Amino acid sequence: MKFEVEVVCEQVLPAVRRLIAQGLYEDYGLSQVEIARAMNLTQPTVSNYLREGRGTMEVINEIEQDPQIEVLVEEATSRAAKEQNYSDEISKIVSAMRDRGVIQELDSSTEKIL
Repeated sequence: MKFEVEVVCEQVLPAVRRLIAQGLYEDYGLSQVEIARAMNLTQPTVSNYLREGRGTMEVINEIEQDPQIEVLVEEATSRAAKEQNYSDEISKIVSAMRDRGVIQELDSSTEKIL
């Protein structure tokens, strides 16, 4: 059994961060160092996201299939590009994925604690 928060930390957040990093790189033309600063990550971590070393395609596909979640990722990316806080968008993404049962699908033994 895993707690929902574990699935979010291990699978959902890396996929979301990967999409944001890719958006900052491809759509905003930011360098890895600039992305790292905007996302409060290290440059090697950004490199891993851009090389698709973090964030599974299973989760990314789930995100890309949901227009509402995709819009939230785009909003988070836009805020990160301006070096603004995007934690509200991340919270909304996680909530939307929970409400649609995606987190439960990722690991059927998931238990909610909140």
